[in-house]
Amino acid sequence: MTRSLWRLVFLISLGGAFELYDIFLSGYIVPGLVSSGMFPNSDAAGFFVFWGFAGMFVGCLGFGPVADRLGRRSIFISALAWYSVASAVMAFQRSSGQANAWRFLAGIGAGLEQVAIDAFLAELVPVKARGKAFAFCQFVQFCAVPVVALLGWLLVPRQPLGFAGWGG
Repeated sequence: MTRSLWRLVFLISLGGAFELYDIFLSGYIVPGLVSSGMFPNSDAAGFFVFWGFAGMFVGCLGFGPVADRLGRRSIFISALAWYSVASAVMAFQRSSGQANAWRFLAGIGAGLEQVAIDAFLAELVPVKARGKAFAFCQFVQFCAVPVVALLGWLLVPRQPLGFAGWGG
């Protein structure tokens, strides 16, 4: 394991932190979205969470084999861009139906990203260092959890740029 290989593992792991950030984001922004009236009740808020996981499921199972054909690196970068664009568009929606649709699309990118990360690391890292590399990857990815909690605590009660709940 060279320094440049560890740097690459770190960058891949940092990209994967977006998925965990996204998963835990729901718990922090949904109360803000319910209080703003975007989601009229807890059932509607539950569908928001559902559509994110449904998208991840489709991304993993439906598009995972694409990474086998087109290559892990290109799929990882494409999935990260897909997730980022869909999340940005989702942040500007004014109805629960539109937010759920974009949440589903963002979930596809996040699910595909995770499949690509795991396979990419297994191909990239020598066998003797894979345990350390995967542990490091998980550490970096889970660092997103306290970040989303802090941002949710700081920003969800407010409406940054006039958008309720999206500070987290």
